[in-house]
Amino acid sequence: MKQFFKFVIAFMSLALMVLAPSAHAIKKCKDSEGKWHYGDTAEEACATTEVTTLTNRGFVKETLDAPKTEEELQIEAEREAQLQEELAKQQAEQAERNRILSIYEREEDIDRQRDNQLASVDGNIRVHKAYLKQMDGKIARLEGKLLTAPAYNKEKIEKELAASKSRVIEFSAELERLQEQKIVIAEKFANEKKLYLDYKDA
Repeated sequence: MKQFFKFVIAFMSLALMVLAPSAHAIKKCKDSEGKWHYGDTAEEACATTEVTTLTNRGFVKETLDAPKTEEELQIEAEREAQLQEELAKQQAEQAERNRILSIYEREEDIDRQRDNQLASVDGNIRVHKAYLKQMDGKIARLEGKLLTAPAYNKEKIEKELAASKSRVIEFSAELERLQEQKIVIAEKFANEKKLYLDYKDA
């Protein structure tokens, strides 16, 4: 009977050892020279290669891929940046398409908005040209007065003449800007029309 109990205890101990989860893990890997490493130092020895973790019965518990090289990481970063750039481009194109089709119902709408903006700029151009013509006359009169004015009055005329010439320079620059604005408006709506026709036919 005593021997039977010893057998039962031995059998149960063996069963517990087989069924119990692994208390320790063993790591193994092959380094860059092809040499195998086992134990706790395996991961350090194979910092750049794949590392396999085994149970104490030799079963594979976990496999860690080899860390990526700097070159691989750089390629991945460049690929990700390119994908993000393409995505942003697609989103911008979709937003532009939505904008164009929401603003214009017909091609004539584009022409009407263009003509309205050009007419507004042309109105400003006429005002500036008229003002400059008026100032040219004023400057001519002041220069004539300066020739015959008494000495005590010349300083006042010279100040007024300088201020008038400064205004002419200012308005001439603004007139040039307005004329350039007409070109920008024409180009803008030519592009709007092209996009509208492309999106409408798509």
